[in-house]
Amino acid sequence: MAHQAFITPQQIQPLLHEATRAGVQIETVLKSIGYDYLLAPKSNETAKLSLFDFFRIEGEIARRLDDLTAHLSERKLTYETGAFVTAQVNQSTTLCDAITDLARHFNMMHGEHYNTVRVTDRTVTLIINDSAFPYTMKDDPEKIHFVGECVIIQVFCLLDSLSGGLAERALKRVSVKRPARHQLPGHLLFWNAPMMFGQTAYELTFDHALAHAPMTKTGEIDLSSEGVFSRVIAYLERRAPRLESHSFKSRTLDFIRAGVLQQDLVAQKLSISVATLRRRLDEEQTSFRNLVNQHRMEEATKLLDKGHSVSHVSDLLNYSDVRAFNRAFKRWKGETPAQYSQRSRISPAPA
Repeated sequence: MAHQAFITPQQIQPLLHEATRAGVQIETVLKSIGYDYLLAPKSNETAKLSLFDFFRIEGEIARRLDDLTAHLSERKLTYETGAFVTAQVNQSTTLCDAITDLARHFNMMHGEHYNTVRVTDRTVTLIINDSAFPYTMKDDPEKIHFVGECVIIQVFCLLDSLSGGLAERALKRVSVKRPARHQLPGHLLFWNAPMMFGQTAYELTFDHALAHAPMTKTGEIDLSSEGVFSRVIAYLERRAPRLESHSFKSRTLDFIRAGVLQQDLVAQKLSISVATLRRRLDEEQTSFRNLVNQHRMEEATKLLDKGHSVSHVSDLLNYSDVRAFNRAFKRWKGETPAQYSQRSRISPAPA
């Protein structure tokens, strides 16, 4: 996999603009995950970001909006209808199965048939046709190309992560819709497979034999917006170094959101000792326990906003009992879960 792939701050602007339009406080988002340097007036002139950085920012916006497209689609996605397809993805034994099940899942979320799979005796191809997709920036072809190309990178990362590296070995060709250029945009340097330009749809074409070979499972997959971004971000963290150094707080929070809740395991993934992790977090005025609590409270408020009962949220977050959840929530938010829930029904919480 090419390590020199990058994007520019200018390419992020449509994402930030649409998120702001949806009510997200972008300055708060960037500061919370260690990208506040992008707020500096001259950052657009000099900064380069890795794909990790881009998906980290997009993933945080998607998490706050509870929307996998991060509000780049005019249509809100639906997740509940895909529960049984999610179960099938988790049971996939070959790359071809995973591709087929993911295509079905994303079609159900979008409520449209944007994804298809073509199988021949030599190849298996995932086709993403966005010609009728309700983009929020319809009148800017370059922005639409960029978003579509990032989508296929995201899907490939997801597939390669799910298949234990089989997708990378099986990939034969990548097709994109933008016309051919003498110089590739920085994000397309991600690919080390042949590319075809000026196509009618985005395609990932895999070798038939490898796509039908048994794949190494890498754990259960959560296909919510947060679950998808957590897996892709963790994958990119392993595969390619970032171009900017970010705080231990934000990196630790990435792992916690991906389901790694043991301090020793996070330290191991960061290639440092537990004592060093504690010291680094202390220098950033936080602790591992505080970050776990932050994550749990973020999950709690999201569930309460969706109308779940206090007792149900307490159970989902594995509190010993409702009273313990009430105490933790009140320490964090200054009010009980019931009070928060009642208030949020009157006026939606800000993103």
